[in-house]
Amino acid sequence: MTRSPTEHARPRTGRPQVDLDRLGRDFLGPEFVQLIRRIDASLGDLAGGEGAPPGFDPRRFLAPGVPRVRPVLVLLSAGAAQPGNDDQTLPDPAATEQTAAAAELLQVALFLHDAALGRQGGRRRRVARRIISRTVGLLSANHVTLRALELVRATPASETVGDLLEALREVGEGQVLTQSLRGGVPSPEQVAQLAEQRNGAVFAFACRAGARLVGADRATCSALARYGRNTGIAWFIADELALLSSTDADDHEVLMERVASGTMGLAVAYGAQREPRVRSAWRALARPEGDRKELLALLRLSGALQDAQQRLVEAVFTARSALRDLPESSRKQALDTIAQSLLPETLQPPE
Repeated sequence: MTRSPTEHARPRTGRPQVDLDRLGRDFLGPEFVQLIRRIDASLGDLAGGEGAPPGFDPRRFLAPGVPRVRPVLVLLSAGAAQPGNDDQTLPDPAATEQTAAAAELLQVALFLHDAALGRQGGRRRRVARRIISRTVGLLSANHVTLRALELVRATPASETVGDLLEALREVGEGQVLTQSLRGGVPSPEQVAQLAEQRNGAVFAFACRAGARLVGADRATCSALARYGRNTGIAWFIADELALLSSTDADDHEVLMERVASGTMGLAVAYGAQREPRVRSAWRALARPEGDRKELLALLRLSGALQDAQQRLVEAVFTARSALRDLPESSRKQALDTIAQSLLPETLQPPE
């Protein structure tokens, strides 16, 4: 039986997530899955180590066993950028693992900054805020950023250091934008910019870094970075839409925290711009009696939900189009599947 692409990246609650076992079974093989798990297991040591501030233990808030999309994108992009390499072997396994880990550490640094600055949105952030103070959180984020730079500096692809610095610049601009929007009502354009500066920048770095590992030409590096950027934007939008429709208790708590912290997504930004009642319904979700169904009804009535879905479709289409000129391979198929799986089932193209 043909498996729906949605199954590869959508967990039980519907929030975006890579299903590594299914990707491995359908496209990649057990060696790839084992490599990703080895990288995942090493992240605690890499994020800590010498120079870490007192009181910082990354193992206390890194969720073990959760498939992390950034290392997956590094490895898949490295494989997809190698024309004629049927067995998809990588020229320097150590450099590959270091680069994949650096991509995830970039995300960890972003997470630590969020936790220290009070941006909410998930259980790991809540745990982190209980464990680390604001000062330790910021020092830890700086430490993890330096670890990522050290890792990529040790790889043969010297351009990757510049790519990482560029991603850090974008992420920093996104954090400034986040702080400026706190408590207000952002425009849809501001939310889209935030999606690009946070998820988009990190995903683009991961994909470009993978291509750098195998010495890909500029066009291939750019194509994979464009794929990563738009997949990151799609991931951002898909996460909001999944949270709005999820009945999972943990997801509802995440949504409540985002309301409390003033973190508004694209659909709600569209709705707040058009229908005054959206803002009230959104703010009401910070309380247990808040009615998510009322908010969803208002978003549908105003056309906001449909517009956010359209932006998601456009981001997925652009991501998949970026892969068009790459040579056919199992890695390219896996990248395409990850992007396509971010679409809700009702928006999946026919097989």
